[in-house]
Amino acid sequence: MLDRLEKHFTPVAGKALERFGFAYGELIANWASIVGEALAQGSSPERVRWPRGGEGTGGRGRGGTLVIAVEPGMAIEVQHEAPRIVERINGYYGYEAIAALKIHQTRVKRTSAPPPERRQVPAAEAERLHRDLEAIADEPLKAALERLGRGVLAARKD
Repeated sequence: MLDRLEKHFTPVAGKALERFGFAYGELIANWASIVGEALAQGSSPERVRWPRGGEGTGGRGRGGTLVIAVEPGMAIEVQHEAPRIVERINGYYGYEAIAALKIHQTRVKRTSAPPPERRQVPAAEAERLHRDLEAIADEPLKAALERLGRGVLAARKD
């Protein structure tokens, strides 16, 4: 279904995205998966500034500067992570689209929806999950599986 929606997104939003230097909307749409959830909570891409003649052909710009809106308390962390962020963006696109980051300290607009409400896991189901995991000797693994199991049980719609 995502592929079908993506076909309609570019014609509709393409002109608006081009105005801010985004040849493709994927950077905005996939920001959290590119930079990680922790950094995405306090930052968002604002625009790309391309060097003169750097936009290349077919909208595949090279060597651009990505301007990122960053919450004031996160600016130092984002600055520290800048090389990794550039590497992840370029890895995502498959070529060196971004050469540098510019940090703009401001309040970041939150566009993500709140997490869905999850039901309370009934005590009987939680106890059964705990019993099923008793044979696992590795405590960190057991704890991770229990968290996963509780999450799955809470997400079920009965």
